[in-house]
Amino acid sequence: MSTEIKILHASCCTKSNKIKSQLEKLANENQLDLSIEEFSDMKDTMVYGTMIFPSIVVNGKVYDYKLYEEDSKLLAILK
Repeated sequence: MSTEIKILHASCCTKSNKIKSQLEKLANENQLDLSIEEFSDMKDTMVYGTMIFPSIVVNGKVYDYKLYEEDSKLLAILK
C-alpha cells in the first residue's frame, strides 16, 4: 500500500525540490512505497487548513516540515 504524501509550499518556495528528493531518498533506502504530489496554489493548500509552509501531508495528516526536516524524524512519520 502506497503512503500518500503531499508537499504544500508557497509558489516562491525553493525547498520543494529538496523535500521531494529527501522523501524519494528515504523511500529508496527503506523500501517505502510513496506517492508524492506537490501543491503551491493557495486554493489547493488551503484545503489542509495550514498557513505554515512548507508543510507535508502524510495520509491526510499535516506536519510542519521544519519540525520534521531531519531524516530520522521524517522517516518516523512515513512508517
